[in-house]
Amino acid sequence: MAREERNQQGRAWRAPSPIPAPDALAPPLPDGAHRRLSPAQAAGLILLAALVMTLAVTRPALLTETFRWLFMAGFTLSAVVKLAAACTPRLAVVPPSPDDADLPVYTVICPLFREAAVAAELVENLSRLDYPRDRLQVLIALEAKDHETQAAFQALPLPTFVQVLIVPPGSPQTKPRACNHALERARGQLVVIYDAEDAPHPGQLREAAARFAADGPELACLQAPLRIEADRRFIGEQFALEYAVQFEVLQPALARWGLPFPLGGTSNHFRGIM
Repeated sequence: MAREERNQQGRAWRAPSPIPAPDALAPPLPDGAHRRLSPAQAAGLILLAALVMTLAVTRPALLTETFRWLFMAGFTLSAVVKLAAACTPRLAVVPPSPDDADLPVYTVICPLFREAAVAAELVENLSRLDYPRDRLQVLIALEAKDHETQAAFQALPLPTFVQVLIVPPGSPQTKPRACNHALERARGQLVVIYDAEDAPHPGQLREAAARFAADGPELACLQAPLRIEADRRFIGEQFALEYAVQFEVLQPALARWGLPFPLGGTSNHFRGIM
């Protein structure tokens, strides 16, 4: 078991503890993402690479023309899908939020690395969440060697629902590994992952809890729309427009069509592993 320590201001920290290897946390599913390429898939990729190299030497014009048509076909398909998504009506009805006594425990996981500059802003943003404090668990996962970010959080007056976890040294040092470490200590029926710079809407957890309750156990994941603070320069405005298309047009349409949709890497809500 991990050992809990208290810093000089009496706030709870979780000292480093052994963490299972990534493969030990992988679910025993044949189609899981932890599964490597099969021999047939590897052989197919090698043959495809050999074909491309052969054409590059013997028929470079044919290879160039083939790539040109493939790129055009991909671009056209993407445009058609986005146009169809724009014409697909969205489900604007938000189910009523359960009473506070009926809300599930919600675990918020924030894996950070070298994010000392935004530590205070993150705590402030999370403190704005409109959710009962006795049903809210916030886990800040910091790498063991990231002493600067650890010091930044030690200097803050952390709310009682915020706990800092120190991820033991190990490989690979990645965001998923830090999330795995936090999940071992999560006690929520629902779990959400935020990045250091996120400023979630105060009512996001309540809306997500209401949607999970209304849709039943077949709903496994929710993706909150991501919006960026765009500047008035051309590139910044295009970046904000791309986010709007991705998260407020394309992804809702894919969900309505019953198709898989890509997650944004943050603001992902899941049912907890209990």
